Parts: sequence; C-alpha cells; structure tokens
Amino acid sequence: MVSRGPLAIWHGLLLLLLLLLPSHGGPALRPTLPSQTTEASPALHLSNGPGQEPVTIMTFNLTKITKISSSFEFRTWDPEGVIFYGDTNPKNDWFMLGLRDGRPEIQLHNHWAQLTVSAGPRLDDGRWHQVEVKIHGDSLLLRVDGGEVLRLRQVFGQLANDSQLIMRIALGGLLFPASDLRLPLVPALDACLRQDNWLDQQAQTSASVPTSVRSCAVESQPGIFFPPGTGAEFGLQGEAASASFCLDGLWAQGQSLDMDRAQSRSLNIWTHSCPQNPGNGSHTTH
Repeated sequence: MVSRGPLAIWHGLLLLLLLLLPSHGGPALRPTLPSQTTEASPALHLSNGPGQEPVTIMTFNLTKITKISSSFEFRTWDPEGVIFYGDTNPKNDWFMLGLRDGRPEIQLHNHWAQLTVSAGPRLDDGRWHQVEVKIHGDSLLLRVDGGEVLRLRQVFGQLANDSQLIMRIALGGLLFPASDLRLPLVPALDACLRQDNWLDQQAQTSASVPTSVRSCAVESQPGIFFPPGTGAEFGLQGEAASASFCLDGLWAQGQSLDMDRAQSRSLNIWTHSCPQNPGNGSHTTH
C-alpha cells in the first residue's frame, strides 16, 4: 500500500468539495475538460456581393418569444448600409437598423409609429462596437458600447388581429426593395458581425445558411480592394461623364507597370507626372 502524505490528502478533499459545492443558484462547479471547451463562432461578413440580398434569414414564432432583445458586436469602415431588418409583414410591420453617414439609423413602420431617426456616435471607424436593441413595454431602446443612445416611446403595442405570428430577421440586407424604405439607402454593407444573440433561441423556427462571400478572419483598413480576377461595372446615365485622378503606381502579378510600355492608352494620360489638383490637368473626357 502506498502511503499518501497530508498534501495529497488535502488536494483530494479540495477536488471533492469543488465537485459537490453548489454555486448559489447555479449548477455545481465542475472541472473543465479540454473536450468540453467551445470556441466562439467565427465573425460573419454582412456583404453578399452587389445588391440588397441578406446573408442569412432567421424566423421566430412570436407566441414563444420571452426575450425581446438582440445584441451583437459590429465592425466596419463602410458609412452606409443595412445591419439587420425584421418584419412580421413587409407592408405594415417592419424595422430596420442600419448606418447612414456612419451613424446608427432606425427606420420603423407599424400600426403605432412610422419614423426614421439617427442617433449615437459614428461606428465606421474599423473598431468592434457592442450594439443592443431592446423592446421594453411600448419603447424601443438602442445601446452602443454599453450606453443608451436612443429611446423611442409609444412605438409598440399589442399585436393586431391580422398580424402574422412569425417574425423574420435578415442580416445585411432587406426583404423588400430599398425604395420601400421610409428614407432609401444603399443596403450593401461591408461589415463584420460576431457574438450575436437574436431574440429568444427557443422561439427560433429556422435559419438559412449564411452565404457571405468574404471572410472576417483578417484585419482591414479603409480602402477598396480588388482581388485577382475581379472587376466592377457602373451604369452611367447616356449624359457626359468623366473622371480624373492620380495614382502612385500600377502593379499586376507582382510587377510594376510602366505606362510608357502600354500597348494602347489614351494620349491624354500623363505617364510619369501628376498635377497638384487632378481636376485641373485636362478638360477632356477620360
């Protein structure tokens, strides 16, 4: 028989107490095993390419909802777009939280209120911000980074007899044309969202698979990035249009391009110099 010293006996008693001791209203304390460790879900990018299509849609049964609040962490350099949209009826009962000029904007349309209001600090600074939207009685509360930035009173009430019992929440887009908003904006939002908690999970009936085309795993900075093989087109109104700008340089496949070696180019291009004010370099259409 192996003799155990006082230190070994003390450790054994301590472990037994940890397993049995109640935590004042919570479950008994238990040791955490490596296999039980859960990692936070990866951040979701809200942009689904051009257009207003959301990256995911969730549905909730209103008769089972006991918690009427949602929260998430949010990061963007984009000053305008839709964070999330919710409705029971897209014609007369919907809600939208988005950004305009970098600040949170709420648009609301139901039987009790129709309004558009902006409040709070600019959020398009590339930092993570905590956002919470909560319904308390007939009021709507918006909190940013722990501080209340907006409280709207008398904007909710008992559901009307013709109201739907299913609520939809769409992330990063709308479920009707952007022109149907009280004050239209461009829905697409280049942003990341994480640590999200939407309404009452017990009341959730379904959720579509996220379809974002971009990852939030890398850090970002302000600017426009064209990955290899990508491009963009703009529709200009049949009117004359022009653009002038200066570039520090052009690179392709890791090599610097010399404009003097271009196979074809506009004769108006200055190949190795740029005016202090690009708009004053030429009056011709580029």
